[in-house]
Amino acid sequence: MAPDSRIKIRHLACFLEVAARRSFGGAAEALAITQPAVSKAIADLEDILGVALFERSRRGVFLTGYGEAFQRYAGASLTALRQGVDSVSQAQARGGHTLAIGALPTSANRIMPQAVLRAKAEGLGATVRIITGPNELLLNELRQGDLDLVVGRLAAPRAMQALAFEYLYSEEVVFVVRPGHPLLAHETVELGQLADFTVILPTLRSIIRPEVDRLLVSQGVARLPEVIESVSPDFSRRYTRTTEAVWIISYGVVADDLAEGLLARLPVNATPAQGPVGLTQRAEMPASVSLQILMKAIREVAAEQG
Repeated sequence: MAPDSRIKIRHLACFLEVAARRSFGGAAEALAITQPAVSKAIADLEDILGVALFERSRRGVFLTGYGEAFQRYAGASLTALRQGVDSVSQAQARGGHTLAIGALPTSANRIMPQAVLRAKAEGLGATVRIITGPNELLLNELRQGDLDLVVGRLAAPRAMQALAFEYLYSEEVVFVVRPGHPLLAHETVELGQLADFTVILPTLRSIIRPEVDRLLVSQGVARLPEVIESVSPDFSRRYTRTTEAVWIISYGVVADDLAEGLLARLPVNATPAQGPVGLTQRAEMPASVSLQILMKAIREVAAEQG
């Protein structure tokens, strides 16, 4: 049931002061208003709720059973409101605090630049610090409180303890080469043909390596003769563009390279591996106003990019 819109902050403030001081006069003095104004606010509140909140006697003013029950929630409501106001004030204070965001290379390249730009345009005043690295490392830092958010792939269940994941989209693994690569002459490429070339794979501890291994094994490729393992987009991009290597990587890392024609996608004869990408936070930890602004921008950019 939605709260009664007739209940105002002044009602709660007067109620809490009377309950704390057991006096209408003391509440009026603390709130710097007249005693009749306090009395009217309490009468209005009791009328809205349909119960008596106070018992009046010569010894003072005391809460009824209804009043005691209402006091817990009224106090929590005003506390939450003050915290919300403080959070907004902090978010507006430029340079007041820093948001530490962990991002896998795929999201750091594809999502975060536009998301940060949009969040800044919507009033985000916090400094945004982007940290990239292996998924396992980023999640450990998130769990320890060194990061506020991780933008990347969903980890294995054992790595998600005390964490909460919000799905954004699914991203596939692609096979890319330099323009003019010999394999591009084929209408379709069998994965077994990769054995004739150097293949750049994610490292064993990377989040997408199990997906890549499963895909290769499913196509009868148990071993590749010449392999380089790397999670460095800069190294892998440069090596692929200047050699005949085949780079197996998440689409988001090379989306711009493919769009600009700097790399080309191989037409492999296999269903591409896919994995969910999203936002990972510490469970039960409410997001600050600044983080909410940034998360909203990330969701919007991810939705636009599909």
